[in-house]
Amino acid sequence: MHSTQGRRVKIVGTLGPSSSSAERLFALIQEGLDIARLNFSHGTHQFHAGLVQTVRDNARKLERPVAIMQDLQGPKIRAGKLGPGGITVKAGDILLLYPEGATPKQSVVGRIPLPISAEIADAVARDALVGGRLLFDDGKVATRITSVKPPEMIVEVEVGGKLSDHKGMNLPGSPLSIPCVTEKDLEDLKFGLAQGVDAVALSFVRSAEDIERVRREIKKVSNHVPLLVAKIEREEAVQAQDAIIEVSDGLLVARGDMAVEVGAERVPGIQKRLIHSCNQLGVPIITATQMLESMIQCPTPTRAEASDVANAVFDGTDAVMLSGETASGEYPLEAVRVMSRIVLEAERHKEFNTAPKDVVPVPGSVVESIEFSASRIADHVGAVAIATLTHSGVAAKTLSKFRPSRPIVAITDNEAVLRKLMFCWGVKGVLIDKILGTDDLFAMVEKSLISHGWAEAEDLIVVTAGVPTLRRGTTNMVKVHRVGAAVERGRPLNDRPPDLES
Repeated sequence: MHSTQGRRVKIVGTLGPSSSSAERLFALIQEGLDIARLNFSHGTHQFHAGLVQTVRDNARKLERPVAIMQDLQGPKIRAGKLGPGGITVKAGDILLLYPEGATPKQSVVGRIPLPISAEIADAVARDALVGGRLLFDDGKVATRITSVKPPEMIVEVEVGGKLSDHKGMNLPGSPLSIPCVTEKDLEDLKFGLAQGVDAVALSFVRSAEDIERVRREIKKVSNHVPLLVAKIEREEAVQAQDAIIEVSDGLLVARGDMAVEVGAERVPGIQKRLIHSCNQLGVPIITATQMLESMIQCPTPTRAEASDVANAVFDGTDAVMLSGETASGEYPLEAVRVMSRIVLEAERHKEFNTAPKDVVPVPGSVVESIEFSASRIADHVGAVAIATLTHSGVAAKTLSKFRPSRPIVAITDNEAVLRKLMFCWGVKGVLIDKILGTDDLFAMVEKSLISHGWAEAEDLIVVTAGVPTLRRGTTNMVKVHRVGAAVERGRPLNDRPPDLES
């Protein structure tokens, strides 16, 4: 008997030194990598261009669609270069923060001079509030602001520790006026568009306008339109979540910076609210940061990490993300393998799933009504899969919103659309040539599902499509089809195997 059940929640893996070789990327895709994340806080354009090409080549070899997500650095506030060994500070020390490359204007007597990123020093100082907290290295070193004279600040250390070059800084509770997208981000964005990335993640989003601004920037330089994924990490973004979700193609719960900005104790509740809201609207959401952090150095995860991944699945996330585990860790393949096993086990326990059960079609939407009906019909008739013919990807994304219990197979003639659908819960994909006749359509669907082991003769499948076939925005048909019926009508299955390039 064939098996049609597979992992529904997608796996995002960050690429880096541990995963940059062709052999390693080939193995990662084999293990189940669905989305490759390129972190533009690190690496040169040349390095990232090599990764893009290697991912594309290996995805084609393995006949698996793999999306590429460019993650822009954003206005990351960082310490400057501190020299060999960095510096160690203790509680009570007074630090003078000044722009890197300049000479401090204030006296350094009794103060430890500490350079910070020159391009943001003045703006940060103008936004900083005396009495506010300034944290380094994800909160490992904590200070309190005692004086502000832009572009310089004086802070007193409350929790000491070691600081090294370019450690991140956070000002929790201080609204920042720095643009969400920096000049570096714009240059990186142009490069990513030229490389044909499938999605762009925006760091430190604060409002819906941040997303809209990037859309305008993209239109200025390219006809290529990637998905825009808003990273939620600042308090302003949490407060504006509904407006941000409305204009975004996806969300990413960036729990690292979020914990520093709003407090670690608030992160689980925010995660659940964000996932619930995205589920209601059919917007894909990725849960990220330290999911299997111990596997950077260890071949097995902690029990708490396994529970963290499983709970994200129970919450209803579309994808889970690996960062250092695959980018720089010692066990990148094992991390993807373990992540996949945890997800599959969690998905078996449907009784623990807390994703909203009351998601209904948007009134007046034909495609939502069709896909909602397809998900219910598939259950009632015992279909082994739901195949949706889609040119733009909207039909398959919409079907994913209703979380059907049967596998979703997106069949499309658009390779870029197939890769973007990798962000959507439960969607598998097949690339085809143009199909014009309705009879050809069902023969092709049968051939595609049989060749992948998703169906066999006499199985029932549910098919949604538009008539005329594959015209954009025309999904208007749902049909229960028995595999083999296309042959019985006297039309043999297409002898040529389908084009399965990713």
